[in-house]
Amino acid sequence: MISLKYALIMAVGAFAAGSFFASPLPQAIAAVIATDVQCTGCVGTPDLAGSAVTNAKLANGAVNSAKIADNSITAADIGANAVGVSEIATDAVGAAELQGVTKLLFGECIFTAEEVEMTRTAGSSHQKFCNINGVDYDDSAMATLNNSNPCIEIQRAVLGIDIVYVQFKNDCPSNEVLGNGAKIAVMVYDK
Repeated sequence: MISLKYALIMAVGAFAAGSFFASPLPQAIAAVIATDVQCTGCVGTPDLAGSAVTNAKLANGAVNSAKIADNSITAADIGANAVGVSEIATDAVGAAELQGVTKLLFGECIFTAEEVEMTRTAGSSHQKFCNINGVDYDDSAMATLNNSNPCIEIQRAVLGIDIVYVQFKNDCPSNEVLGNGAKIAVMVYDK
């Protein structure tokens, strides 16, 4: 009679011999099947290790706005100087996006040809009316004069309802004109 000890040794030996000396064809088929798996939903979130999906594994354009949850990108996710003028649409930033600002309006006042050529005596002050909808008395304003004559300078901007009165002065000791292309840019804001 065969003892249990010898029976176990023979069983392990037979198994090892069968595995080691098995035909290479079934092993090759198993290897192809294992490396050529194509199915939908075969790999789920639990199957992925933490940080396993890297940039190199994402196709170009694979991550778009539909795949990004609302409010999931924070300032920490954006590189320094990564958002520039080309990434911000025209008129996309308004008072609501600026901390402490409740109103932000821009306007431009164009001088007529007659106003441009009008002689401004030395030391004289003048006024230009700029219509800007939404302006009222308790707002603040800044104005700049774009012209070719350095003698003419902005003194102040006074606000009314839907209008800004921009006062400017000829600071030179000679009579001066505004010069071609003269215009006033106005920024109105409220806190």
